[in-house]
Amino acid sequence: MTTIAPPAMPAYTEEDHLVWATLCARQVPRLERYACRLFREGFRKLNLDLQRLPDPVQVSERLAAMTGWTLCDAQNEYLNPTEWFEHIAERRFPVTNYIRRMDELDFTPLPDLFHEYIGHLAFFTDQRFADIAQAFGPLYFAGDERQRLEIARLWWYSIEFGLIREDGGLKAFGAGLLSSIGELDHAFAADTPRVPFDIRRVANTPGAAYSMHDTYFILEDLEHIAAILRDYAAMEGLPAVQI
Repeated sequence: MTTIAPPAMPAYTEEDHLVWATLCARQVPRLERYACRLFREGFRKLNLDLQRLPDPVQVSERLAAMTGWTLCDAQNEYLNPTEWFEHIAERRFPVTNYIRRMDELDFTPLPDLFHEYIGHLAFFTDQRFADIAQAFGPLYFAGDERQRLEIARLWWYSIEFGLIREDGGLKAFGAGLLSSIGELDHAFAADTPRVPFDIRRVANTPGAAYSMHDTYFILEDLEHIAAILRDYAAMEGLPAVQI
């Protein structure tokens, strides 16, 4: 595995820290209501300071000790799928060091570390989740152009925007939901379509990077994601996914 250092922590201003603290104060309490159990347990293990912006080196070392994943520098831009899954295959999670401005609390046009640290990283404290997430990488690179697009959509509608059944109801599983006040409310609104995860339908559904999604897909449990990867590989004649 190639080692790539996480981004260095920049000299944040006090306003930067205030933006982080404000976002955390708005969103974190709501996660006790909406977030799945796996996230809530991982968030406690991650032990982020909700008043001061996280140091990526410290968080990377913490994750490495728990599950063997590290952080790497996303260079404050949206990575293309090939760049993204190169990191995922190597158990590296790309993070930015950019935090939005105070006048962008509800939406930022650039990738933002609040999404990554609050939405994603709690899951990577769990070894089984971390192993399943890594399996997307080799599967992606085994595919042709069409299959790679479809595998990226399987990630998008599970890891980024999935819902999951839990205790007789639905909980938020995707990081895009967990880090967004607006999209979290939209996903659980009474009139928002929520349907069982169907591989072919998901594979044919483009993601919405700059707007709310029309429909959300429901996972049965964490192992459902592993089954999705195995089933997709079998359907498409790709190498078997061993997870």
